[in-house]
Amino acid sequence: MRTTIALNRLSAERIFLAIDHALDTAGYTIKMTSNKRVVHEEFREIAERLPGVRAIILIDPSGTLTIDSYQHPPADINLSDREYVQRAQQSPGLFIGTTTIGRTSGVPFLPVAKQVGDNVVAAIVAPHFLIHEEGRCADCVSALLREDGSLIASFPPAAEIPDNVLSLPLINKGLEGSSSSLFSKTDSIIGWRRSDLYPFIVLGARGLRSGALLGVNDR
Repeated sequence: MRTTIALNRLSAERIFLAIDHALDTAGYTIKMTSNKRVVHEEFREIAERLPGVRAIILIDPSGTLTIDSYQHPPADINLSDREYVQRAQQSPGLFIGTTTIGRTSGVPFLPVAKQVGDNVVAAIVAPHFLIHEEGRCADCVSALLREDGSLIASFPPAAEIPDNVLSLPLINKGLEGSSSSLFSKTDSIIGWRRSDLYPFIVLGARGLRSGALLGVNDR
């Protein structure tokens, strides 16, 4: 489980780091030209180089979608009510949203956004790219969580993550650790690790066999 948690942390950090730099590059493009067709093409090339990123979009200060790497011209929609737009406008750095349904596509995506100049630039991410697929353990669950406990991604994708999982005292006190607890109605060992770079927590859980001991050290 510790190996899976480490893999998930490194994988997610690598992708978020690449997105972070890509959004800065997108912001530089906006400063260099006002030609929307040129900006669209540059955004499209940036998105194609990022694994799991379906599109990069630009939202102006009023919340209007002005550039979409997926299509030109973009759909005529206002996104000012979206959490990721509001939060990116209010605070510096990368904001990781929660799974959202596309207003025009109807497809779920994870928004990762950043204020660049006067605008918000956001990556439209397929959530399953962020998490390592653990196929060797039938009773294992992996998840990425925001620090408020809301789900970013999980494996299996349909895994039920308890709403109160972050209420475990040990998770709230430490950078990383493990504990035994009831998880999805099963006695489990739960491990976690906070990211050093971005505001998310990696969670891993595995069902305990009958009679298993946790935390015993005979040395």
